[in-house]
Amino acid sequence: MRIIRTVIVLALVAAAGTWAYYANMVSGKQAMDMSARVSGAASAFPVTLASVERGPVWGSVVYTGSIAAYTEEDVYPRVTGRILEMAVYPGDLVRAGQVVARLDDLELISRVREAEAMAVNALSNRSQMEADVAVTRHGIAQMEKELAVAEAESGYQQSVAARDEQLLAKGAVAKQEAESSRAMAVAGQAKVQAARARLEQAKAMESSAQRKLEAADAMVAQGQAQAKTAQVVRDYVNIRATTSGYVVKRLVAPGVLVQPGTPVLKIAQMDKVRLQANVGERDLSGIRVGSPVTVSTTGDGGGFTTKVTSVVPFVDPGARTAVVEAVVENTGRRLLPGQYVQMQFVTGGRQDAVMVPRRAVARMGEKATVWVLKDGDRVEPREVVTGLENSERVEILKGLQGGERVVTMGHEGLYADARVSDVSAGTPASQEATDAHKGMPGMEPPPGKGKQPEMKPEKTTDLRDMAGQAAGPQMAQAGGGAASAGTLQIALASNPVKLSSGKATLRFEVKDATGAPVPDAKVEVSAVMPGMSVPKVTARAAKDPGAYEATVNLGMAGAWTVEVTATRPQGGPTSAKFNFEAK
Repeated sequence: MRIIRTVIVLALVAAAGTWAYYANMVSGKQAMDMSARVSGAASAFPVTLASVERGPVWGSVVYTGSIAAYTEEDVYPRVTGRILEMAVYPGDLVRAGQVVARLDDLELISRVREAEAMAVNALSNRSQMEADVAVTRHGIAQMEKELAVAEAESGYQQSVAARDEQLLAKGAVAKQEAESSRAMAVAGQAKVQAARARLEQAKAMESSAQRKLEAADAMVAQGQAQAKTAQVVRDYVNIRATTSGYVVKRLVAPGVLVQPGTPVLKIAQMDKVRLQANVGERDLSGIRVGSPVTVSTTGDGGGFTTKVTSVVPFVDPGARTAVVEAVVENTGRRLLPGQYVQMQFVTGGRQDAVMVPRRAVARMGEKATVWVLKDGDRVEPREVVTGLENSERVEILKGLQGGERVVTMGHEGLYADARVSDVSAGTPASQEATDAHKGMPGMEPPPGKGKQPEMKPEKTTDLRDMAGQAAGPQMAQAGGGAASAGTLQIALASNPVKLSSGKATLRFEVKDATGAPVPDAKVEVSAVMPGMSVPKVTARAAKDPGAYEATVNLGMAGAWTVEVTATRPQGGPTSAKFNFEAK
């Protein structure tokens, strides 16, 4: 087996050597020199230049936010019942305490009547107890009189017995008479004791009746409270709004049996609204309560300026964002909860700063570079440190002094010491990549094949509108690294790009050097912005030949650079970059 593998390897090496000799010697073609540089005025890159300025600059960041009601709450029933009527609809204005729905009250009315009957019965029992107390008190008075009579009779009998004892000692009365007087005195004492016992019994009965009267009073109070509670609960069939606001949603329909805790309506206060945006943690340090914020809406395209009212002191550990809010008056209800808004936050300012147009700065991860003009018509890359930035300008903290001229458009495909040609604003730079390769050794058309066809301008889309509608077209041309015969043209289609929850569907067209569609290419798309990158995705082939679509999760508004790489089954990759301002 080892001998067979050795023979196969030697055969492959011999075949490769034979092909190389034929390609370089027999065919008479020269190998491409990919390290060569463009020379001559005819091979200059068409670019747009701008001067480095010095002056005041304000930093800002733009985020897509949403509108929330100032307060929003659900209306709940407090008792179980079937909804008979719901007289309000979404959009109606309701006041606090207004009846917004009504339940069936048959069962609750029955409970009210039952509680009222129990209260009447308690009052009747109390009247009976009060009469019993009066009877016992009358009995006590009678017993007191009987005791007084018994005590008087007993006193008389005692005096008679004492007198007869004295007379018996003198022999004035018979012994029998004295003993009779003594018996009468003892009987009188017994009557006094019996009267006292009956009086104590009457007092005990009076105390018992008094306690029963007090219990009856408690029952009366309880019955009256139960009747009042039943009446209050009966009024719960009228479901009332707890706050003033607008009805935004009916959560149930009439006829439905509801229970406490089941929401029936949603009411929102919209005289004031909350503008909320999830701001990335890297931008939070420059935003504080009172910071200016410019708000633009999608409805009428208008905008206004307000101030930040709160910054939530919590960062979502997953999204790495925090909520920044601005509360504004909503006169005329022109701002509706649920709408999207663009919120541009001012993150700082400087009165004397070196600044360049935003498009002049090319970023790769954390590295920022600008192409600076030198020697009149050549450029060199210069790494810079950026500071404050907004949608138009970027502050340069280090790398530029002011007064230099930098490339703002057409820097794709540039290299150190490349020759450039400044084009006017009205001239399309359609040859940014194609012209750069003209005259380069190894990139000329093959002998006998004629001049390579000129690549036609293609359109790209600048995402400036809230909903992702296309703004004015831009030119961006792919720069391939293969020979001219294998070079591909990559361009964005002119269809508007629709943003949905931060996602954008991008459509690309891939053509070969002759302008014919390429339906079998592998197209990969990635996007970056300062401090954020989107994972590479593979585009899917559309119905039209040579058209490809990719859904990219941009995440937030701002300046994005989208890089597209197209590779044919046989041939090298071709890349193109497109700049977006996603809003």
